[in-house]
Amino acid sequence: MLINRDEPPSTSGRRGSRTMNDTSGSTPGRLTLTFDAFCATHERAWTRFVRTQIGHRDGGPELIVAATKNHLQRNWAIALRQEIPAAYAWRLLKEHLAAWRAAQSEPVAVQTAALDAVIDHFRHQARISLENLPERIGLMTAILDLPEKQHDSVVLRYCLDLDDQQAADFLGTPVSTYRSNLRHARRRLARAIGRPDLAERPQGDQ
Repeated sequence: MLINRDEPPSTSGRRGSRTMNDTSGSTPGRLTLTFDAFCATHERAWTRFVRTQIGHRDGGPELIVAATKNHLQRNWAIALRQEIPAAYAWRLLKEHLAAWRAAQSEPVAVQTAALDAVIDHFRHQARISLENLPERIGLMTAILDLPEKQHDSVVLRYCLDLDDQQAADFLGTPVSTYRSNLRHARRRLARAIGRPDLAERPQGDQ
C-alpha cells in the first residue's frame, strides 16, 4: 500500500514551507526513541479504530497500521513540529485506511462480528438499551452516516474508551470542540433511531 501524497494538511499556525520528507536538523537516536514511545502509546487505539471500520478482513488493520507507522517514521521530524503530533498521525492513519479500501477488488463492509462488538460497546458506554435487531442495525447505520468529525468522536469515545483529551488530540481539536461534536452526534443519532434518551447527557459527559 502506497500513498503518494506526502503533504497532509498542516495544523493552523505552521511556519515555513518544509515538505513531509524534510528531516533536516533531526537527531536520529532521540527521534527513534520518541517515535517508539509514541507508537507504543497510540498503536492499540489505531488498530481498534480500523477494526471498527473494516473488521478483521485479510489482516487489513495490521497492514494499515504498519503502513501508517512506516509513513510516520519516515517523516517523524515533521510530526514533532506539529502542534499536536497525535492529530498528524491520525490523518496519516485515515489516509492509509482510505488507500487500503480503494485497493480492494470489492467494496469493504464491516464484518457482522465487528458490528456487534461496536454496538455492544457503544450501548454500554452510552448507557442505553437496544431492544431488538432493527434498533441495533439502525444505530450502526446512523453512526456510519455521521459527518466525519462526529463519527470519529463517537468511535473514539464510546468504542475505544479514550478520554476527552486523548480523543481531542487525535482529532486535532480543542476539548470543547470535541465535546460539542459529540453532543451534536448524539442528537443526530437520537433523531435517526427515534430514541430521545440517547441525546440526554449520561453521567460523565460534558
